[in-house]
Amino acid sequence: MTNRIHDAVVTAIKDAQVSGALAEIVQKAILDANQKSYDPYRTTIHFLIGLIAFCLSVIVGIFHALPDPPVCTYTLTYHMLGGVLAWISITAFVASVCAAGAQYLKHLYRVEQLKGEPGPAVPKERLLVLMALPIMPGAFAVIYCVGAGLAILNDNRGPLKSLCVICKLWPF
Repeated sequence: MTNRIHDAVVTAIKDAQVSGALAEIVQKAILDANQKSYDPYRTTIHFLIGLIAFCLSVIVGIFHALPDPPVCTYTLTYHMLGGVLAWISITAFVASVCAAGAQYLKHLYRVEQLKGEPGPAVPKERLLVLMALPIMPGAFAVIYCVGAGLAILNDNRGPLKSLCVICKLWPF
């Protein structure tokens, strides 16, 4: 029985009309799969998830950098660690909100695709804004690190001089 089915399929494929119809069906299936697999939000969401993971690793690193038990350290150390912790936490929060927004926009895009429509055009500016927003507070965390590094390099061992160096870099 299986040999007859096999022979019938082979004979049908050799027919020009059948092979042309099969080729057309396969091409249409490939195009449909490619259209449905296209996701303009994928790279944005991957970037934001990577940024969140980075922020969380920095937060863990800061907590491990704090002395245990608490000992008297320079004010500069606490200002730098506190500033980095605050701004990197804000960065993680903003990145989480942007990732949720990107995921919602991706959902709307997919709903349009499932309706058989090509999906709305996604402006590149929207994707850039979703990725750039969380980078801004992260820059302030870097400013705290740069300020502390400058204070150490300038041998400003006094807490007041070190704090002045950090304040000079503060953007506000």
